[in-house]
Amino acid sequence: MHKDIHLSAFDADSLQPFNGLHGQSRAPRGDLNEIGILLGLMFFVPLIDGGTTYLPILILRLVLIAWLTIRIFRSLRDGTLILYRSPMLLPVVVFLGVASIGIWHSSYTAVSIQGVVGLFMYTVFFFLLFHQHYLRASLRVLTLGIISLGLLEGLLGVIQYLWLGEIRAKGTFFNPNMFAAYEAVTVILTLSLLAWMKWTEHGWADKGLIGTAFGISLLAFVMAQSRGALGALLVALLFVGLCRSWKLSIFCPLAMLIAVITFPNPIKQRVLTVSDQDQYAYTRFDIWRNSLNRIADHPLGTGLGTYKHLSFKYRFPLEDEIARYGKRAESAHNEYLQMAVELGVGGLVLFVVGVGIWGWEVKEVLRRDLSSWERGTVVGVSGGALVILAHAAVDSLFHEPALVLLLILCGSTALIVKRFATSCGPLTWAIPFPYHPARAVLVCLLATASALLVIQPAAAWFAYEQGNTASQSGHIEQAGQWYHRAILIDPGITAYRDAAARINVSGYYASGDPQRLISAVDEMVIAQQLNPLDGRTPSRLGMLYVLLAKRAVSIDRREDLLAQAARAYEGAINVDPFSPFNYVELGAIRWRQGNSREAQVLLAQCLDYEPNFLPARALLAQLATETGHNEIAHAQHTAIERIQAQYKGRAVSPLERRFLSVDLNARDQEIKE
Repeated sequence: MHKDIHLSAFDADSLQPFNGLHGQSRAPRGDLNEIGILLGLMFFVPLIDGGTTYLPILILRLVLIAWLTIRIFRSLRDGTLILYRSPMLLPVVVFLGVASIGIWHSSYTAVSIQGVVGLFMYTVFFFLLFHQHYLRASLRVLTLGIISLGLLEGLLGVIQYLWLGEIRAKGTFFNPNMFAAYEAVTVILTLSLLAWMKWTEHGWADKGLIGTAFGISLLAFVMAQSRGALGALLVALLFVGLCRSWKLSIFCPLAMLIAVITFPNPIKQRVLTVSDQDQYAYTRFDIWRNSLNRIADHPLGTGLGTYKHLSFKYRFPLEDEIARYGKRAESAHNEYLQMAVELGVGGLVLFVVGVGIWGWEVKEVLRRDLSSWERGTVVGVSGGALVILAHAAVDSLFHEPALVLLLILCGSTALIVKRFATSCGPLTWAIPFPYHPARAVLVCLLATASALLVIQPAAAWFAYEQGNTASQSGHIEQAGQWYHRAILIDPGITAYRDAAARINVSGYYASGDPQRLISAVDEMVIAQQLNPLDGRTPSRLGMLYVLLAKRAVSIDRREDLLAQAARAYEGAINVDPFSPFNYVELGAIRWRQGNSREAQVLLAQCLDYEPNFLPARALLAQLATETGHNEIAHAQHTAIERIQAQYKGRAVSPLERRFLSVDLNARDQEIKE
């Protein structure tokens, strides 16, 4: 019986050689319907900011859950679960398991859970894609579908650059670098098909689509002006050339590089002017070194999705800036380093091993007896996957759902072609899976639970956004209700509790009710427990205690609240040691408590990190005057005048404006009084 199943995994028609547009192989309607769903997902996801917003992600995940559920019920109906053989299945499952285990020691559990849910959805996409029943004709439809999507994106990018006034083409993506990677995949795939396909076997429709997609995608790629994508494209061109001949492996990337250097083009122009347009363009080496420090401190990982939340403790200076430690690296700009930070060194090694296994499989496929179209497809999609993998070494491509789906699609397509090769061995495993009402109920329950799990973050975010809208309109009570709905839906996310605390503070200023401040404190205490890495939470908690101290009736109660505020600011300094605001706030409290020596030490430490933070210098001057150190006060006043003169007339950000202002916070003045 199992042998029959193995033989029936492909019908006789699927074993026919592929003959192009007018070949004998035709895909059944059900097969094309599923490929239509697949291409529809690939087309839909980039439409809203490249698929990074909650709505497209929600729709994508619900479709995948529904699709998987239908597949499982089909297997129940047939009484057998068919799994296609591939050495990739084990590393994919183990990698998902490692990420799931990371939840238990994650520093921010809620965000790690959502990260694992996203990774699980990508695994489902791979499973559904790889276990689709393909004929040669349906595989061809899939390949041309990828090309068509790249063509449409490219057309939009060209229109944006030439007629809509965009400085860089970006298509439906929010980031031109992501768009460039998407178009580079199309360039490589179409170039490979043009290089391998036999022109006499294809009609003008095929030739016109592939040729047009190549030209438009290449043009859009250039207009996106991505340096990282250019490097990745050169790597892919080297691969395509090696698959053809060693001479082309040298000529193709060299010709591309010479063309970029020699002829006037947007990429060349951006490389020459990038330092003027982006003052942080050359800090990625610092970010990478910073990431290595994080890996050394946390070799087992901190949990999926926690890199940005770990950034408070790992600020690094930008010399010649007003705020030296004003920037936090919330992304490693290198997906492999970020993977090592979040999932540990073991997680990175496992991912690299998986890529190596995939590469070995591609090599085995290319050694088979393939038709010209199949060989061009395998080289093209493998080169496309290589574009994304290479570009991910210098940018955050794995955070872009559309590109991750494209990577999975390209990588899986290369493996699927192996099924059409001769002498490829047994194709499937057949697992008995007979229908039983209990199994059907269990599948429905799991599908429902999965749907609720993916709906939860989107629903909470919707409530949060409604609260923001009400807050901006001045409807404090309504905003508070929406924020509490968000907390009720997803209680583990600190942003919602922070928003509820902020709206309570606004309510306190409007009504004078101290209970509002107590409610805000409660929210921030919970937020700190949920995510102890966020340096903003204890800092805001300290501010709330100071506000409560101002309302205290008795001296003992006031001193107790100030002591709690001091502990909160000490915690903030421990988590975020480079933020100058916490030092000044704690220094003011210590001064109020009569500990001027500790206050001086705190302010000196603050100025060591941020010498341009003038509120610290002003407070230190006041403290020095009170303690009789007039020379220190004079030196601080001189430094303030020098720094203000140095940056006079310079356009400053809101953060930099706070640095250059010497007005002390009103509550500090009242505390000292």
